Amino acid sequence: MARNMKLQKKIIFPLVFFLAIILVGQVKGDEEDISISALKYTNDLETGEEVILIGNGKDYGTIYNYKMYDDDDDQYRSNDDNGNNDDCDVQNCLPQNWYTTDFDDSDWSKGAAPFGDEEMDGINPATIWESDEGSDPGVLNDNLVIRHYFNYTKEDNILSATLKIVHNNYYVAYLNGELIRNCYYYNYHDDCYENNPEYWKTNGDNFLTYDGSSESGPNPDWLIDGENLLAILVYDHCCYQGDPNQWIDAELVINVQSWKDKPIVLGDDLALGIDFFNNEEHNVTNINVSLEIDGELFANDTINILENETYEWLVEWTPTRLGTINLTAKVFDNAFTRSVHIGYYAYSLDFSSTQQATEIDKTIEYLFNITNEGDVNDNFTFYLNQIPNDWEYSFSPNIADLEPNESIEIKLNVTVSDNAQAGDYRIFPVVFSQYYSQTIETLVHSGVSNSTVYSYGIWNNSDFPDDFYKMDYNTSGWETGAAPFGNDELRGISPNTIWLTDDKNYTHIGARHWFNYSGDLDFSELRIRIAHDDYFRVYLNDNLIRDCFSGWGCGGDGRYWEETININNSWLNEGQNVIAIAVRDNTQGWGGGDGGDGRQWLDQELEVANLRSKLWAFQEIYEELIVSVNETYEYEILVPILTKELEDSEPYEFTIWILNRGNIEDRYNVSISLNDTENFNIISYHEEMSVPYGSDGNIELIISLNENINEFKLGEFNITITSLNSTDNKVKQTNIFAKLYVPPDLVAPATYAVSPELVNSTSFEVYWYVQEWYRNNLESGNDTKYVIIQYSTDNGTDGNSWSEWEIWGNFTAEEGKTLFTNAEGNQQYRFRSIGGDDDGKVEDKEDKVDNITFVDIASPNIDITKVTSSLFDSIIENNSTNTKTIELFWNAEDNNEIIVGYDFYYKTENSTWILSRENFNQKSTVFYAESEGYYQFKIIGEDLAGNKGFDVTNIILVDTMGPNVTISNIPSFTDAENILLNIETLEDITNFTIFYKLNKEGENDANMAWQEFGDYTLDSLPIEIPVQNKYEYQFRLLAFDSVGNYGEDTANTLIDRDRPSKIRNLQISQGKTIINSTTDVLISFMSSQSQDLIEYRIYRSESVNETGLLLTEIPYGEQYLSYKDSKVEMGTTYHYSIVAVDRMNFESEQEKGFLNLAVEEKVVIKEEENESNLTNIFIGLGIVGTTAAVIAFVGRKSTEEIVQVMGEIPGNIIEEKFSEIDGELLCNSCGAMFNPTETSCPSCGILKE
Repeated sequence: MARNMKLQKKIIFPLVFFLAIILVGQVKGDEEDISISALKYTNDLETGEEVILIGNGKDYGTIYNYKMYDDDDDQYRSNDDNGNNDDCDVQNCLPQNWYTTDFDDSDWSKGAAPFGDEEMDGINPATIWESDEGSDPGVLNDNLVIRHYFNYTKEDNILSATLKIVHNNYYVAYLNGELIRNCYYYNYHDDCYENNPEYWKTNGDNFLTYDGSSESGPNPDWLIDGENLLAILVYDHCCYQGDPNQWIDAELVINVQSWKDKPIVLGDDLALGIDFFNNEEHNVTNINVSLEIDGELFANDTINILENETYEWLVEWTPTRLGTINLTAKVFDNAFTRSVHIGYYAYSLDFSSTQQATEIDKTIEYLFNITNEGDVNDNFTFYLNQIPNDWEYSFSPNIADLEPNESIEIKLNVTVSDNAQAGDYRIFPVVFSQYYSQTIETLVHSGVSNSTVYSYGIWNNSDFPDDFYKMDYNTSGWETGAAPFGNDELRGISPNTIWLTDDKNYTHIGARHWFNYSGDLDFSELRIRIAHDDYFRVYLNDNLIRDCFSGWGCGGDGRYWEETININNSWLNEGQNVIAIAVRDNTQGWGGGDGGDGRQWLDQELEVANLRSKLWAFQEIYEELIVSVNETYEYEILVPILTKELEDSEPYEFTIWILNRGNIEDRYNVSISLNDTENFNIISYHEEMSVPYGSDGNIELIISLNENINEFKLGEFNITITSLNSTDNKVKQTNIFAKLYVPPDLVAPATYAVSPELVNSTSFEVYWYVQEWYRNNLESGNDTKYVIIQYSTDNGTDGNSWSEWEIWGNFTAEEGKTLFTNAEGNQQYRFRSIGGDDDGKVEDKEDKVDNITFVDIASPNIDITKVTSSLFDSIIENNSTNTKTIELFWNAEDNNEIIVGYDFYYKTENSTWILSRENFNQKSTVFYAESEGYYQFKIIGEDLAGNKGFDVTNIILVDTMGPNVTISNIPSFTDAENILLNIETLEDITNFTIFYKLNKEGENDANMAWQEFGDYTLDSLPIEIPVQNKYEYQFRLLAFDSVGNYGEDTANTLIDRDRPSKIRNLQISQGKTIINSTTDVLISFMSSQSQDLIEYRIYRSESVNETGLLLTEIPYGEQYLSYKDSKVEMGTTYHYSIVAVDRMNFESEQEKGFLNLAVEEKVVIKEEENESNLTNIFIGLGIVGTTAAVIAFVGRKSTEEIVQVMGEIPGNIIEEKFSEIDGELLCNSCGAMFNPTETSCPSCGILKE
């Protein structure tokens, strides 16, 4: 039994093991069907792809509904001289709810953005919005509302929404009635005020992306499926900081999640998206998924997937090395591998020259090659650092799109300002890769962001300590205060510490800040940013960063940030550091006085930057370029007082300034000569002096008068100044004068000006005279030294407003004239003379006018209004008339409303103008044309000023003769279905009318009236007229010329389409004799019954099928006709055809017969009265019966056949021509029955006895 149990165990164990293997295999075989459909990556998952909902007007010309409003809250301007129209609070002049979706803007104008008043950076406004101070009192249009509707299908994966806006000056924006940003006043938000708009500034209120906070930007949830509305109010704050311009443009975008493949650069933070798909028909849970990077497990997770759905597994990954990296996603036994290339950017610069010399106000060019040394396609942009503020520069191209190892030449143009100080300027081109990025650590924060505290001191210029920056400088006497330093609020920022200057004092401020640095010294860049007004000098740890105290081009206006300067990294210490800065205010800039020169400001920020390129040890390149500005020596002499009257012999100092207008310090030699040493003395002056760049120096000339000076003597001091440093020793001179003071004459000259009252030229003479009473006053008068002629104009306002008085000339003659050449037409000019005497007394002509001249250079406006035919008083149309008497009417307008007379001229074709009537006043005249032809007329009117104007008529044709017309080619008779009516000569014909009469042939038309057929033009010819048979038509054509004259012609035609009836009773017989095998053939017949015959024609042929030879034409007229065909040869059968011919030359149906002349025997058919032969009767009856049978059989064959049968009757048979049967006659020849009253057989024409 034990053995059996062992056997059982031996059997069971393998069986269990086998079953276990099967079950394990079964478990593996039941693994869920999960596949990997994609492995995606992106470096901008949070940013996504930009989708434009509303494009900007600059690129897309987006259309808005818009309306302008005058909102009078603007404190800087008013609509009248007293400011009385400011009757609105902020936005109260605007309609309520202008921003809501249900607001009715259907009556608003439509226009494309951008809206503005003039070009901005090369961009023209598509719709003009101009807010012009005083252009229309009461209406400023300083507010503009624009509304744009757009359709949108809501996205599920919106990451953000952004409003980009370019505005000048303030705005308020709404999306679907929700407030995006209220920037209607400068202090509502940072950077609300804008007077220098750009596409696109990304700071402040120009680039709004919603971040969850109020007024941060458009909330994506505000967008709805269907129609949406963007509404913007823009406000022009006209006069703040002197900005007169207007501008508005906008763009609304959303960013959506995108997995588009983009180049990856080391340092990018990537999002990996791995898509798993559940192929099962049920949900699958607890699925283990994993991601390997280069074979090493990087991440794993457990996920659940619904049936037939995709699950996206997101994994964040930052690559740590360059090159190709393999990513492998796994689920169960499925794997999906994708390679990702991790690239880098790098570039090299190769300058052809790094230093160039130039003059001021010139442009120099630097050329360099940039090569993409990276392994990804790259866009490089270029900037220039540390260039003086008033210099300009440009890169061409300004963007370089390069593939790896590709190069391109870049041109850098630098324009030096016209006031640049001589010396070397160091500027630094900066290159930015599209993949450039950095991390910033701020070491010293700006005062505006963090109220950074400084030790500071304020000095006058002479007291400023040049060693203020030294680390060991003693600042114990300094004060402490937080930046920014300034005198007043600037662009919405208030200073934390007041720095206020006046004209000469407190112009310098020095500030020092200690800070501790414990970070890594292996950073990429160290840089400082400075906002300053006006000039600065800055140090770090005793090292000069930049000296901008000396010279133009460094001045600032306090903007953040005007200066960004890279600093030597080694100057930053681990531990304690000091940043020291001094700013100098330029007191000559804004006017000064009463404790303020306009603007002072100081703030700064120090930071270290770690650049992405440090990851692959690439050093950004900051090539130093040197611009050497050459020395320019230029100066001016300024003398505030040219002539000085001295009362005694005390010394007097003349101020004579040398203004250094060059760009470097200059040294000057001064020499002064005197014309009269007997009455005047030179005591002292600076014979040599140096003047710094941009400054001035005073020669300080001191003179005196001798005690016994002659009161009429004038001392002249000739001053010569020579530049000693300039290579050409520039020399300039000036003169000043001194004399003894003599009490002045108290009586001013008395003068008056005379000008013509009316002129017709822009140049005319103006006279001036001295009043007689003043000329005769020898004690206080009669000393006129000069006369000034002044004028003003009403600018064409008919004297309602006058311009300010201007000086036309200064004349030394007491009396004279001048040619005034500054006049314009249709304006009045006032003139007055102002005299001055040798004592400096000037005539007072305030509110006085001597004379007024009206300048009328406009010719009278002559307008010929009507040209008529005087005979009928009808207006001449189409420049032609059929009468010789012509009357002209005209209107005349003139500036002075007075026309003194008219002249009337005419001319004929190819002739000159002939004066017909002159110097008359009525506005009409009558002209009689002696002959026909082309005439033209001219009216000349002359106004009171002598200006002449004229008007000329069109060339007018005088034509009283009708055209010569002939109807062409209308036949007298025709069988046509239509008549083509045409005119032989078309000359002088413009149109014509056709009339007709219609009657049947033979009817009397004496009482018939003409019927109009139609009116036609020449392009209708020929005219096709349908006609009826058997009618006579008469046509009458009236042809008209352009003036209504007409000529006429008539034509007749008869329509005949019928052939004549055929002849009757044709008989053909042989003559009685035969001579030489010829005989005569006798033909007789009875006339056709048609009435329009002209002849008969007899034809002969040897063939029954041919008409044959025309033997003769027998005129129409007789009823019974015959013809003898002589000498016809025997032996042939001859066929004869006889036709009647009518006036249409139509032939009737042929009457045919034949004669067989094959037997040369005389056949005689003889008729004998009272002879009866039974045999012949029977034979005749047999023949008649046979003939009747034949006729019956053939159904009355043709006459030819009948004649042929008769021709075969034996010649010895004599029969009667007719037989009487039942009261009617039977024709024995043809078998026809007819009334005995007939004179011949109506069928065959045989005559009765």
